[in-house]
Amino acid sequence: MDVLDPFPPRDPLGETLHLLRMNGAFYCRSELTSPWGLTLPPMPTYLWFHVVTSGRLWLEAGDAEPRLLGPGDLALVPRGEGHVLRSEPGAAAPGILDLERELLSERYEILRHGGGGSPTTLVCGAVRFDHPAARNLVEILPEILHVEAGSPHTDRMPAILGLMGAEARELRPGGEAVITRLGDVLVIQAIRSWLETDPAARVQ
Repeated sequence: MDVLDPFPPRDPLGETLHLLRMNGAFYCRSELTSPWGLTLPPMPTYLWFHVVTSGRLWLEAGDAEPRLLGPGDLALVPRGEGHVLRSEPGAAAPGILDLERELLSERYEILRHGGGGSPTTLVCGAVRFDHPAARNLVEILPEILHVEAGSPHTDRMPAILGLMGAEARELRPGGEAVITRLGDVLVIQAIRSWLETDPAARVQ
């Protein structure tokens, strides 16, 4: 009689994504008006994510070409290097730590900044991976991973962000753990979309 294995081996990529668990989540909602700019500091071992909920912005990181992000777009800066967000090329970009922020909890802030022109709102986060397999996956990601609205899996992002915001505001028991797990889902969705749509991902 054949022996049935109730837990067949996962595919290697699926196993790696299973290990893509984060901690140290930080969450910031920004309400910005042009002209505006932000310089985010290097955070080694962390991954930054940015989701544009309205308006548009330019993202500049390392040697990568600047990316224009529009409503619903998600971008990852996977290896935690310092980078710049601007309403338009050349806009002044002070360090985010030098700007006044409203602290709602230890890991959730609201930033309001800019010159009073066209509005842009976005959600940013910084998360850290502990498992070596997860860090190995992060190393093969591009310097900027840009997932455009309408790409696979982006339709789930508004629900994920809504839950993250609710947990951050309400400060319920276990809220930080919930935000971190939702951050897991958000980043995994971005990596899955990249793997399924970017030809460069298929040669890794």
